[in-house]
Amino acid sequence: MNLIRSFRLKIAMYTFISLWCTFLTDIVIICLMFLYHTQTHNHISQIARFEQKQIEFVPYSMENNQNFRTFFRFFDENIGLTGNMLIDMILLIGFSAILFTAYFVLISHNMVHYLREIQAGIERIKEGDFDTNIRVVNEDELSKMANSINEMRYTIKELMEKERVVEKTKNDLITNVAHDLRTPLTSIIGYLELLQNEESFEMETRKKYLNIVYEKAKRLQNLVVDLFDYTRYAKDGVTIRKRNLEWNRFVEQVLEEFYPNFQSANLEYEAILWNQEIYLMADGELLARAFGNLIANAIQYGVDGKLVIVKTARIGNEAMLSITNFGQVIPKQELSKIFEKFYRVETSRSMATGGTGLGLAITKNIISLHQGTISVSSNENGTTFKMSLPIK
Repeated sequence: MNLIRSFRLKIAMYTFISLWCTFLTDIVIICLMFLYHTQTHNHISQIARFEQKQIEFVPYSMENNQNFRTFFRFFDENIGLTGNMLIDMILLIGFSAILFTAYFVLISHNMVHYLREIQAGIERIKEGDFDTNIRVVNEDELSKMANSINEMRYTIKELMEKERVVEKTKNDLITNVAHDLRTPLTSIIGYLELLQNEESFEMETRKKYLNIVYEKAKRLQNLVVDLFDYTRYAKDGVTIRKRNLEWNRFVEQVLEEFYPNFQSANLEYEAILWNQEIYLMADGELLARAFGNLIANAIQYGVDGKLVIVKTARIGNEAMLSITNFGQVIPKQELSKIFEKFYRVETSRSMATGGTGLGLAITKNIISLHQGTISVSSNENGTTFKMSLPIK
């Protein structure tokens, strides 16, 4: 039966087998009843009379009614239970129906059990148990239905997991934005109230406090800009305007722009550029933002190392860039999270190094928009960010 792939054909086969078994059982029972009657009555005379009558089974007609009456009398006397042919036939039909039902239930037991298994699986899924997996035993319609339910369950589970991730991301975003907005706002309001209420401050003190307020306001501005940029880049809400760009020259220009930042941090940088020109099609403005974030990160967290090394190279059809700083080593368990939004290594979440937590996430999105890759490694030999872009 497992070889039959059509559910309707299976039902037809179950019905045919049940009817055939019922017919055979009826024949056996009739034969047993006949034997019983012939053994408990004067079967010798009855058999002789039967032979004399020479009952013949011929098609029904007006001429052989006498033969049928003889047959019915023989049936009542030798096989019948009640002595009434009509009642005996009704009993036989009823018993055959019971037999057919019993055979059908017995033969279709596995199919019914499988249907109940599918129903039980659907009930568990309905109650929220999305780890339920219904067995797929054959290739018939029931098995295909079970397989479809399993796929539906897996899809729903995936959607729910994504919804949880989105909900968690949204909550994290709100929490981080609230935290990063509240801290500078509290300081700004505090210093402004102090300046407003204390008119006796000397001009130098006022300038000091106003400068603090200005720095806090700039930090808020940077956070708002980073949030806006991250949202645009993450949702592909930006149009890439690719132009021909020479990689070595581009890196030199960005490093020159950050020269004052290196000076103020008492850092030196060393640029090791590829010995040949590297041309690629890219959006220079977006890449400048991504490269600038990596340089700013190297300056921010590599102050203790006193040196930042920038290298360019070409490997096959890819333009490579690596930026290495020799500051604090990032723990291995933190490396996989380094490009997540608002993620910052805990020891660096301070006023001295605390950025918006979006710079590296923005960088990764910009590199992804260019079909490039970015990775990070960190050990006693330094922390290195490597990015590659396709040359087309």
